[in-house]
Amino acid sequence: MQAINSLLSTALICLALTVVGADEPLPVEDTKRLDTIHYGIETQVIELLATLRTEKNVEYKAEILKAFDVSTSPKLKAAILDFFGAMDIPDAENRSADLITKRDSQSDTLVAAAFTYLITIKSKAALAEAVTILDEDEKRYVQAAIKAIGAAGSDAEAEALRKAYEADGVEPAVKEAIVLALGTMKSGSSYELLASIASNEETGKTLRMYSCSALGALGDERAIPVLTEASVASDPNVRAYAIAALGNFSTKDARAAVREGLRDGHVLPRIAAAKAAGMARDVDSIPFLEYKVSYDPEQAVRVSSITALSEIGGAQVDDFLVSFLLETKNSTQYRSAALGAIVAKGSEEARAKAFKAFALAQGEKDRAVFTSFARATTAIDDKNVTPFAELMLGDKDFSMRLGALAWAERNKAKELESVIKVLSETDSNDAVKKRAAQALGRLSS
Repeated sequence: MQAINSLLSTALICLALTVVGADEPLPVEDTKRLDTIHYGIETQVIELLATLRTEKNVEYKAEILKAFDVSTSPKLKAAILDFFGAMDIPDAENRSADLITKRDSQSDTLVAAAFTYLITIKSKAALAEAVTILDEDEKRYVQAAIKAIGAAGSDAEAEALRKAYEADGVEPAVKEAIVLALGTMKSGSSYELLASIASNEETGKTLRMYSCSALGALGDERAIPVLTEASVASDPNVRAYAIAALGNFSTKDARAAVREGLRDGHVLPRIAAAKAAGMARDVDSIPFLEYKVSYDPEQAVRVSSITALSEIGGAQVDDFLVSFLLETKNSTQYRSAALGAIVAKGSEEARAKAFKAFALAQGEKDRAVFTSFARATTAIDDKNVTPFAELMLGDKDFSMRLGALAWAERNKAKELESVIKVLSETDSNDAVKKRAAQALGRLSS
């Protein structure tokens, strides 16, 4: 009898193991998240959506969409649309278009969220309703409608925007939104209107600024003389926008106007000119930018010039940035900016020299320079940072190790997995061990 009972017990255990193996339960965290979506209160679901957004996790999208369909809370529905937009998930497109069609029976918050979602995914689903809102001047939604047309409209909708702009009694804010939308659409048929606005000294500065941006986005070379004229307008904001727009063109005249912008007496046009020179990769602007890096009185201009140089690239730029980095008399903040530029865009040889400077700073008694270098480096999401992060993982300061772990996790730096594993097991700081274990889990998933 005892033998029979023993055999029966063994059989039951085997059966239980077979059942468990055939239908393993979901991990505890997955179960909790699904339960939160199904049964959680509004604030809990919204908090979970924020977490999933941070994780870039879309595996629960079907369940979240079901929660949208059964919810009666405008706030929760809006949060779900915000999540879908942030994650570039088109699954809620028809639902959002339906909300806009039935806008009179919906809360303003939810209709606004629907518009924002459709604008984010550049959907054409509600364009007809957007034109209707514009034509009938539905003030609650007219701004959103204009943005929706700008995001996904074609020449037909551009005509509706131009008609609305020229209508009697149009508010300045609406005109500004229309000009921005025309630029976003890149509709060639909008050139004449935009050029007339940018050229008119009597037009408000904001409209002129936005029209300059729109002309730059159109890319029509007829705009170059218009923008060049605007680049010497009396208002520095207009000058800055015109110079920035000229960065979209590669002609001799456009680049010459941008270089002149680097000599502007106001800081805003100089910043715009530095960025435009970098965007145009204008080699002839290199000596101008080198001067700005070394001597401009404004911090923002100097940093923008360093970035612009890195965008242009080449041996001349590498030599200048490395020399600037190695000169200890230069301000630490600008040396750090140069280091970051080299790491992000420099040649392999330049990065090797930057790494040597980084390692030397790590060994200095005064940690201020190394701290600044470390911040500049780990702010860059690029595989070029890997050796710098590895050096930081072995640093004596636990905060440096934590910073490097955050970078490795964010950039999925599997090359550092073995080093991180050691930290998770042996580091003297509990916070580092915990973070290393977390990073290891993310890297191996």
